Amino acid sequence: MALPHRQGPRGPQFFAARESLGEIVETLCDVDLADAATACARTIKVLPATSPVLIVHYRSPMASQRGVYKRTVKGMHTRAAALKPSGPVGVVLVRLKPEAADRVLGVKPAELLDASVEISDIFGDNAAACLEERLAGAGSAAARVTCMQGFLEQRRRPSRLDPLVAQAMRAIRRNPAISMRRLADCLDVGERSLQRRFKTETGACAKRFARIERMLQAIAARRTGADWADVAHACGFTDQAHLIRDFRTFAGSSPEVFCRRVAADRWQGWNDELASSDFYNTFVT
Repeated sequence: MALPHRQGPRGPQFFAARESLGEIVETLCDVDLADAATACARTIKVLPATSPVLIVHYRSPMASQRGVYKRTVKGMHTRAAALKPSGPVGVVLVRLKPEAADRVLGVKPAELLDASVEISDIFGDNAAACLEERLAGAGSAAARVTCMQGFLEQRRRPSRLDPLVAQAMRAIRRNPAISMRRLADCLDVGERSLQRRFKTETGACAKRFARIERMLQAIAARRTGADWADVAHACGFTDQAHLIRDFRTFAGSSPEVFCRRVAADRWQGWNDELASSDFYNTFVT
């Protein structure tokens, strides 16, 4: 079932997860841009995020700083990335919940931190190739998403993640401004033990996870039209300068400079679509 959205010409389409995948999948996105010249004129900026994303390009590969890829799983990433289409774009993306992604991927977050892993290394060569072929042969976004959800349903398994860490991830995502002491108290565990177990499972400390989530919360608020001072206050930053420092750390530029770069009118429709979805950390320039 498609989520309500304002779809412009050739814009991305977003779909809710089936009930059976609701605890694992945040949302799915289909992009179908068959015109190579239009696709290659775009650059996609992706800011850090805690959610792994499963990506299958069934037309041309996508180019990044790390090389060219078609089928990949990107884990939690702590640095911004710039992506460039190499031709016509046909892609299905699945944004997974970080506390439950291992239930379909079979690997813990620590193994995917700041990594891009070929899907065949996770699911096997035959399964990956078959998935790409089926997506390429599907006749619509809805059919491709149905295919992808069926693929994931067949690979559900019990989680191997430390339950306390999964609870911590959910709590931080609900309230990224929570202090580590308060979080430890809520989970009835010592702060040092929480930090140790969190880093073992995710590869990142809980505070860094929270900083990324808080920046994402700020981006989402800003994309609704709030000014930076109000955003800083609402998201629990000490002040606007604190927000700017964190944004510069993760995005490589100040928020104002970054937003000016992505404000071009010609991509406004795409960016409006992305802003109202769970892919709000993604911008087209």
